[in-house]
Amino acid sequence: MGGKRRKNDDDSDVEESETAFSKRKKTVATEEKKDQLRPSMIKNKEKRSEVHAKLKHQKKLDKRAKAKARDAAVKKALELGEEVVS
Repeated sequence: MGGKRRKNDDDSDVEESETAFSKRKKTVATEEKKDQLRPSMIKNKEKRSEVHAKLKHQKKLDKRAKAKARDAAVKKALELGEEVVS
């Protein structure tokens, strides 16, 4: 359960809600980190190499997707006659 409410300041309610929001935000971030399994945490050599290969493959796909999006943005800018920012 929660703590007692403070009645001495009206601004304290706003501050409490902001701190609650920041705490919730931090817990979501820590949950995402817990879900992420790093290869260095795995003792078994075969499993570790599989996880590492999957991560490398995913990183390569993300890199290709970013490059493709960047090239599409440059192409669209050229078609519209805008300056291309490198």
